[in-house]
Amino acid sequence: MAIKDACCINCGSLIKVDNKNDKSHCMFCNCVFDTSEGIRALENPEDFEFPNEEQPEYDGPLVQQSRPRAVAPAPVKTPGARVQEKPFEPKVKELPSLRIPSRMKMILIVGVFVALGLMAAILLPAISARNERHELISAQFVEELADENISQESINVQNLSSDFVMLVVSEEPSKDEAVAIFNQYCAVRADVMELDQNSFKETHTPVTMRIASTQGGFEIAEPENEEAISGRALKVLP
Repeated sequence: MAIKDACCINCGSLIKVDNKNDKSHCMFCNCVFDTSEGIRALENPEDFEFPNEEQPEYDGPLVQQSRPRAVAPAPVKTPGARVQEKPFEPKVKELPSLRIPSRMKMILIVGVFVALGLMAAILLPAISARNERHELISAQFVEELADENISQESINVQNLSSDFVMLVVSEEPSKDEAVAIFNQYCAVRADVMELDQNSFKETHTPVTMRIASTQGGFEIAEPENEEAISGRALKVLP
């Protein structure tokens, strides 16, 4: 048996026929026709009119052949139970214990106190010596400026090297007076600190002085030489 496509010569429906049978049946319009004609109608439909006339009821042996064969449905795959995935848990490497042993703590504490003690032993004498030197310089400087009616409270000496001084006066000095006051302070500082009086670099160059009053003042900052004291090292304050 060879099943082929054919065309009903009455209604023109596409059907399946067995080319070994002389006759075929159309399940759509009940037409019984020659199998060869049905195959030819499919190949050359222009040769047929397809009248689509009403056909008598047919219940012959060809009915079983023309009925479509039942096709068993494909088995439906039942999905298996889904395996529940475990949540991702990152592996955390256990850190070593940072606990400091008691003995080590004691060593560190003792070391800190020793370091603080050494710093105090070094700094306290230096600070004490600085303060004494500031007071001595201020006292001698006031004596040098006795004619200016300046008190020791009007002088503020700063830094370990006593190289910065602020002087408050009641009246604004002239430029020449400011230069003279600066030179007097440098001489007193050099005498107290036992500096070489003949070395301008030691006695004058490190020093900065500000002379202030309600009318204005001057600043002389680190002059390189004698001429710079009244020149580029001198600045008028508002």
